[in-house]
Amino acid sequence: MPPKIKCRVANCIYWQDGDCRAESITVAVEGTPNNSSAHNDRDTECETFRARA
Repeated sequence: MPPKIKCRVANCIYWQDGDCRAESITVAVEGTPNNSSAHNDRDTECETFRARA
């Protein structure tokens, strides 16, 4: 069973009642190339986010 991904970004098209319903999730370090390290949670961003229309 895949892990349940919780989400608090209600204006994302994948958000549904506090859960992320995307088939895959991409998380990156803001403004840096692949394989970078985050210093804290504010350095990260979810590249899967897509705003609702």
